Amino acid sequence: MKKVLLTTSALTLLAGAAAADVSVGGYSRIGISNTGSTTSNYLRNQITFSGSATSDSGLTFSAWTRTRNSASGSKFASTSAFAGPQLSVSNGAVTLTVGNATGAVGSTSGAAVWGCGSVMWGCADLAGASSWATQSHTGAGTNIVRLNMALGSASVAVSGGNGNDTEVAMNVPMGGGSVGIGYDQETDPFLHVGYSGSAGGMGVGVRASQSAGKTGYMANVSAPVGAGSIYLFAGKTVAGKNNYGLKYSQSLGGSVSMQAGATSAAGATTVGAGLDFSF
Repeated sequence: MKKVLLTTSALTLLAGAAAADVSVGGYSRIGISNTGSTTSNYLRNQITFSGSATSDSGLTFSAWTRTRNSASGSKFASTSAFAGPQLSVSNGAVTLTVGNATGAVGSTSGAAVWGCGSVMWGCADLAGASSWATQSHTGAGTNIVRLNMALGSASVAVSGGNGNDTEVAMNVPMGGGSVGIGYDQETDPFLHVGYSGSAGGMGVGVRASQSAGKTGYMANVSAPVGAGSIYLFAGKTVAGKNNYGLKYSQSLGGSVSMQAGATSAAGATTVGAGLDFSF
């Protein structure tokens, strides 16, 4: 009888788990980079946990957290502690997000704001410093309050609260891509405008940022080359520094890819290469 009860209990638990919308995924990277006379190996492992549930009224409740370990040289920069949680509730047209989350500018303007990745992969293509609120992958995070709304084909967001700057952003489809506009109300207000899309079989992007009367701008293009693709960028930051570089990426099958790149950021040149895979 005990065995039957235990088996029945186990089936009940499994049925409950199957009904829940829970996912686990992540990625890992390994590589090497050189800046001047310093050569460093690079490691990263990231695992993300997310789950959601839907009420009888149709509201969707979601939760998120992750753990990330990164190492450069012989030391790990972070432990395996979980990042602060992010919670949200949505009716499909309006979503309220609280906790460890990115602000309105980063969440809504998307690729029109963010560049192509870390310097190890050959990138330093942000026109301005990321003064807008960003999600933490290893710490408590922003504890932000953000509201996202769909207005036809466009999307609008506003965020702030708990010591964070007030941010307002909009993303509007245009041609083969979209235009993102963001405003960060800080001591020196930060304005960002960017376009990300495709033209003639190539990916194209341009972004401009302005703060304290200074303007930064970046342009990028990506195109297929051989069995992979190449990404090039160039421009000037809000701080007046010239940044430019390139990255080559190629799939090795499945979820595995290799990348190699070089960048010059504010006069410092870095070259790097590595492998990454997702799971």
